[in-house]
This record gives sequence, structure tokens and C-alpha cells, in this order.
Amino acid sequence: MTPTVHTYRSGEPGLFVNSYLVEGEEGVVAVDAPLLISDGRAYRARYEALHKPLLAVLVTHPHPDHYNTITELLSGQDVPVIALPRVASEIREKDDAKRAQWSPMFGHEWPSSATFPNRDVDDEQSVEFGDLCFTAWDFGPAESECETVWLLGDGQVAFAGDLAFNGTHAYLADGHSDAWLRALDRAEDALGTVRKLYVGHGEPTTPAVLADQRRYLLMVREVVSRVAGDRPQLTEDEAAEVARLMERYLPDAPLGWLVQAGASAVAAELSQEGATA
Repeated sequence: MTPTVHTYRSGEPGLFVNSYLVEGEEGVVAVDAPLLISDGRAYRARYEALHKPLLAVLVTHPHPDHYNTITELLSGQDVPVIALPRVASEIREKDDAKRAQWSPMFGHEWPSSATFPNRDVDDEQSVEFGDLCFTAWDFGPAESECETVWLLGDGQVAFAGDLAFNGTHAYLADGHSDAWLRALDRAEDALGTVRKLYVGHGEPTTPAVLADQRRYLLMVREVVSRVAGDRPQLTEDEAAEVARLMERYLPDAPLGWLVQAGASAVAAELSQEGATA
């Protein structure tokens, strides 16, 4: 059978994140898992409705909205959770800090612990589960410390995580906008023949979204530069001004608060680039 992709899309409290169930003849492979416990349980129910074994979980990158509820999905099953080594190490190193930062805001919706990747995969290495084959492509730092694109089968379908957002504002707080632009350059060459790109936020799309993401990043870097000058830190009002200007650039798009939250990280990045130029 041709693999079927089932999408679980979280609501606004869960950052509109997409988690995917890829159904093959012999079982199901999950790509990522939602942020919040209620979404994780609903994702588990969506999987159970397929009445096939869970064969593996693939993780695209080390942000909690893509791995936080793997425990809910597994529900005690012994299943390989697969990621690039840098993705796995970043999750382990930062999970406690992320929980301390965000659990007061999300309360009982934030898991008390996380399931970490337990199997590494190298760049361009393929993994097979029954009739399902995935190949990991490492695009390095971008939206997060390490972005993976998982190619399905012959590469006509790919799961891009947060390498590109489709129709939503982007998370910028990791401060890698320049590296992100370089990753997008590589991705446009590498993914040019992909027919359908399943992204972490927004509707499935085509590789044209990579150019959209580049334009977005160039705009936010320009806006932050104008507001900050050479300063590495923005005031709260200045960060709000950056968010306002970006909302004019991408009107009616959700998750605009992410821009304000990440504006100072972009300012610090630009300031460092200026100092070393």
C-alpha cells in the first residue's frame, strides 16, 4: 500500500503544532509528538484508531512542542525513538530548563518528565520499518540547534519540522537566523524535487515555502536592525514594535507573540555579527 499520512494539529494553546502518523502496511511511524498532555492523549487516540502497531517515533528537532508528549504516545510500549545525535543531546541537556521555564505557564498540561530519543541516526542514513523507509537529512542550526528533515521512501514526501513555517510567525529565540538562512539555501537545492512538504506549523505545502521563510527572516533581521541599531538587547516596548511591524508583513498570521519573545535574540545575533565583521 502507499503510505498514508495522518496529521494531528494542536490548537492555539499547543502552538498549532503538527504531529504526524505515517501508516504503512505493517504499522505506523510517528513523526514528532505534541506539546501539551491533552494533545498528546488525543494524538495517542488518533494512533489507536488505526489498529496497527507503533513501529517508531522520529524526532525532527529539540523543541518541546515536537517531543514533549512522546511518553503519552508510547504508553509504556518499547519503541525506538530516533533522532540525530545533536537533536538527542540537546533535548537531554535542555529539557529540565524548558520545564522550569514553561511548566508554570502551562500547569498540569506540561508533562512531569519526557521520553528522550534512544536511538541515533546519522546524516543521510535510512531506517526501515516494514514497508516504511525514512532518511534523515541534517540541516544543522536553524530555528533550533539542529533541524532534521525526514524523507519518506523515494523522497517525494518529506517531514521538515520547523525548517520552515507555513503561514505562521516563527520562533526566533534560539538566535540562529543567519545559520537558518544558510540552511534554507541548502534545503532549496536538496529538496527541490520533493512533491509534498509536511511542516511543523501550517498546512502541508511545497518547497516554495523555503523561499517564503527566507524572505520572512530577512525582513525580521532588517526590522530588528532598524529598531535596535547595534544594541544587543531590546526593551519590551521595542520588542513589541518589532512584533507589530512583522504582523504588518504577515497580517492575520497566528503566533505573533513569538516574534516579540525572540526579538532580543535576533538583536544579540546581529550585534555579534557587526562586532566580528
